[in-house]
Amino acid sequence: MKKVAVINDLSGFGKCSLSVALPIISVLSVQCVPLATAVFTSQTGFEDYSYTDLTDMIEEYIKNWKLNNASFDGIYSGYITDHKQAILVKRFIEEFRKEDTFLLIDPVLGDDGETYKMFTNDLLNIHKELTRQANIITPNLTEACLLADIPVGDILKCNKERDSLIALASSAATILSKNALTNQEVIITGISVREGDSYYVYNLVLSEGEINLSKTPMIDKSFSGTGDIFASIITALKLNGLMTFKAVEIAQDFIAEAINDTPNDADTRDGVYFEKELANLASVLRDNIYY
Repeated sequence: MKKVAVINDLSGFGKCSLSVALPIISVLSVQCVPLATAVFTSQTGFEDYSYTDLTDMIEEYIKNWKLNNASFDGIYSGYITDHKQAILVKRFIEEFRKEDTFLLIDPVLGDDGETYKMFTNDLLNIHKELTRQANIITPNLTEACLLADIPVGDILKCNKERDSLIALASSAATILSKNALTNQEVIITGISVREGDSYYVYNLVLSEGEINLSKTPMIDKSFSGTGDIFASIITALKLNGLMTFKAVEIAQDFIAEAINDTPNDADTRDGVYFEKELANLASVLRDNIYY
């Protein structure tokens, strides 16, 4: 069985980060080994939450896992709280990554043309270092622009127009791929566009110099944790040998079905009812596996 180290926080309420990575990666027949960067009573979309930062524990993870001869087929890094933690995540990757270790970086920096409150230029710079090393990166359009040194204000100037946004995303993906130290595939997620009177969400995949797009109808809600679900599925399916664009289609369809399973009156901060679709996800893997 393949084994992946997953570096992320753990939230109580609000289905995101490790609370979605553990079941999703496991149901896709990959062992998920969690490295918790922080523990939250609830994800930060809730007004009231407390947390314990576990940055200093990363040193202990590295020391003890090396003493236990730990090795990994893949490493997936998500939410990083600050620059100090990012430095330790970089060190973890340097310690445990081998020549054939798959690395996925999901850079959590901002969305909708704005940065998150923990954003700093130091954190951005270390994310640039981390993403250059990855086999796959999964930024949203805001994060892709930040990493590619494209002004995030350009996103708002596109005014939701499909061609302008896809051109912007293609430009960012091309820059990031060229800057990479690997034969990197870039997935830019959640590109919200207007086509006539309808709205859609695109995922853009740049692989081997070729750009492909997948899309799904847009819903007028934003649920916690869908990005973490997406990156978890991509990580596990890649470790199972699937082609990247096929993995993206499966992840996109899974999230759409999970949203459909979620009641209209559900609190979006609680995330989607992805649990109902886990059995279907396992069957999709069996139907699509490539070795």
